Amino acid sequence: MARRLRGPAGIVVVLALLAMTTAALAREPEHLPVSGAPSQLVATKVISPAEQKAALAFWTHKAIAAAQPLVMQSQVGAPASAPAVEEAALFETKATGTPGFAAAGAAAPDADRAAQAAYPADWAALAADLKQSGVAAVTVDSPQPAGTSQVYTSYSVNEQTALQLMLPHRWVGRLSFTTPTGTAYCSGTSISGNVMLTAAHCLYDSTNNRWYSNWVLAPSYRAGSAPFGTFAATQCWVLTAWVNLSGSYAINSWTQHDVGVCKMGTNSGGRTLNNVVGWMGRQWNWPYVRHFHDLGYPFRDYNNNLLPNAGLFLRACVAESFAYTTEVRGLGCNYGGGISGGPWVIAYAPGAVSGYADGVNSGLFIGTQNLYAARFNSNNIVPLCNAAVC
Repeated sequence: MARRLRGPAGIVVVLALLAMTTAALAREPEHLPVSGAPSQLVATKVISPAEQKAALAFWTHKAIAAAQPLVMQSQVGAPASAPAVEEAALFETKATGTPGFAAAGAAAPDADRAAQAAYPADWAALAADLKQSGVAAVTVDSPQPAGTSQVYTSYSVNEQTALQLMLPHRWVGRLSFTTPTGTAYCSGTSISGNVMLTAAHCLYDSTNNRWYSNWVLAPSYRAGSAPFGTFAATQCWVLTAWVNLSGSYAINSWTQHDVGVCKMGTNSGGRTLNNVVGWMGRQWNWPYVRHFHDLGYPFRDYNNNLLPNAGLFLRACVAESFAYTTEVRGLGCNYGGGISGGPWVIAYAPGAVSGYADGVNSGLFIGTQNLYAARFNSNNIVPLCNAAVC
């Protein structure tokens, strides 16, 4: 029987926590040396300056809010008993390598002040919401103050306005883009090198062998508010193994390749992604069983039913992961479409420059309260970040 918990019911927030996002000294990302696979393991799409400009113009607040979630990759019915990792060699060669990481980073010291000047309507609305909830106005000058299936805690993260700008929430946003059938969205995360992390299926459609287009990330998105503007992709990468897949999505054989990254341009204020929000760290080659905060903007639940306030707020599932098959983890969660590409976060600490992505949401079995993701390793996140210079 699935055990589902809700919480927290209420969170008392001291405004000073908002300003903690700029506590650390801002610096450009350190491009840590990593040993990766050759460049042939990644496929790329370059987005022209004209296309980037058109994407920023197209994705107004209204257009972002109207985009429906990309249909989440899924299989119908309950999963079979998770095969032992040793048995899963039938599906994929196990990645090897020593555990690695790239640290998180803070935004520039003046990032909030510049964003307030560039996007005054969003910040005014945020301040009004805070005042109505009894919290003082927003200021940037305040002192800085074993694997288990279908068991989790889930809750809405930034429904309270005071939590919108807090780390690590400001690193995560709605990723809007265009498909052959219209507009869609997934979830994405700022990582080092002004790179956005998401799922490959939000970038490239393997079944029909085609790239999507027109990607923009709205970090710290909340109910139509984008206080840091939007950032258009300049170049995107997925694994060649993802491009070479054919047929229908299968968690056993597709999920381990379902990781993608995009280099992002500047917002309309001329600021870079890392400059305005900082970046989440990442880890790879770590154990299958870990304790995660899974973040994203789901629109539907695990039964494909519409959620209350669908897609408006960042939400989280908190759970212990489990090994499903080689290089694939499972995690208890009741969310579905829209959370694709959202990060599986280690060392989640509200208000602190802390947090490492070690996976992104890939798919689910409809009717089962689990999500599945690639375990970050030397064969997926490393070659992608080598190509994108994360």
